[in-house]
Amino acid sequence: MADSRGHALGAAMLGMLLDGYDLSIMAVVLLPLSSAWHLQATETGILMAMALLGSLIGGLFGGFFTDRFGRRRLLFPNIFLYVLGALISAFSPDTAALFAGRFITGLAIGLDYPLVATIVAEYSQSAQRGNRFARVNLAWYVGALLSTLVGWALLSTGPDSWRWMLGSAIVPALALLWLRRGLPESPRWLVRKGQHQQAEEALAQLQPAYSPAQRQAELESFQIQRQSWRILLRKAWLRRLFLSVFPWFCLDVVGLGIGLYFPMVLRDNGLASSNAAAAAINAAFLIISALGIVFIVSRLDRWGRIPLQSAGFALMSLGLAVFALCSWNHWIMGVYLAAAVYSFGVGIGPGVTVFALAVEIFPTELRASAAGLATALSRLGAFFSAVLFPIFEKSWGIPLVLVFMSVVALLGLLATLIYGVESRMKSLEELENLTAKN
Repeated sequence: MADSRGHALGAAMLGMLLDGYDLSIMAVVLLPLSSAWHLQATETGILMAMALLGSLIGGLFGGFFTDRFGRRRLLFPNIFLYVLGALISAFSPDTAALFAGRFITGLAIGLDYPLVATIVAEYSQSAQRGNRFARVNLAWYVGALLSTLVGWALLSTGPDSWRWMLGSAIVPALALLWLRRGLPESPRWLVRKGQHQQAEEALAQLQPAYSPAQRQAELESFQIQRQSWRILLRKAWLRRLFLSVFPWFCLDVVGLGIGLYFPMVLRDNGLASSNAAAAAINAAFLIISALGIVFIVSRLDRWGRIPLQSAGFALMSLGLAVFALCSWNHWIMGVYLAAAVYSFGVGIGPGVTVFALAVEIFPTELRASAAGLATALSRLGAFFSAVLFPIFEKSWGIPLVLVFMSVVALLGLLATLIYGVESRMKSLEELENLTAKN
């Protein structure tokens, strides 16, 4: 019987690739679309925010459904919903239809986020969990980079190139649909539901090299008393909930606000000579973030989540502050160097760690729900950033907007240092027991 852990990792990576592809291609879509439809700043903000609003709602419901009905049942409906949204977006005759299509794709991604995070946490061994979270988040950047390259290539097809860009996302969606076939249910979830025979069969599929005695021992380790959501009102769990939510909120306020508009900022501030140049420069900085993740793939399980998340937020804040200063003084090389520092900071820390911490530090029966809540609130921050960024840029100017973003990243750093809980090299059950004793 083939080892399904690699299969699960591949499915999770492709799911994150799809999210990176969908959100990032909008940065290139906006270049021809804003000219073709003469979008105002408010319309632009709403368009960029619709998928984030959908993700907010999807995250809340996706987490609950994943904990209630199991990890496997949400694998396929999300993808069908995503394909529907992509088709509506690509063929939309007006802004109302485009807004609706983007909302539906965001809803599908939001439903998928807590599912993917939970699969990575529960289908990985303790010593490899960080490595796998890093790989999955690297796939997000691969998707973002791929969408930027696809968008750049499609720019030459004319004023309706944005339709081809939005429709192109159907290809990775269908690939994900095929890859998710045959994934087993989570043994942990099955044990907590009292389905011990099914749990043993699922574990045998995930760990075919285990002997019956090894499987039985692992299944017994999953048998911890079921927890109610009311435990999240206790101080120790509230601290963990804040750690899982607030730094991710800060990351999305900064990261998605800048990521969605970076090519347009480059073009409109004379930092890129054309749409194609802006897309190419944007791709270069995505590569820098991806290289940051590559750097920590083999280190995250050794160095820990909290030190890397703290270092990442610090570099993000520093990079944005210097970016603002150099932009104010029209020093283009300084802008590029500062953006590189910011991009590397995202990659070596929060771009991976917030995703991991949102699921690692919660009980099995609440894990996806906690991740869904973190996803929803992070996308709330991204929603406000997407709506307000073009408005604030117009009224404040890009340097002051970047200073504000730098302060938000600094708040993410402080929250990590104050509320940090290290999950490195601990099993999910160990982490649950540590909190239960507090």
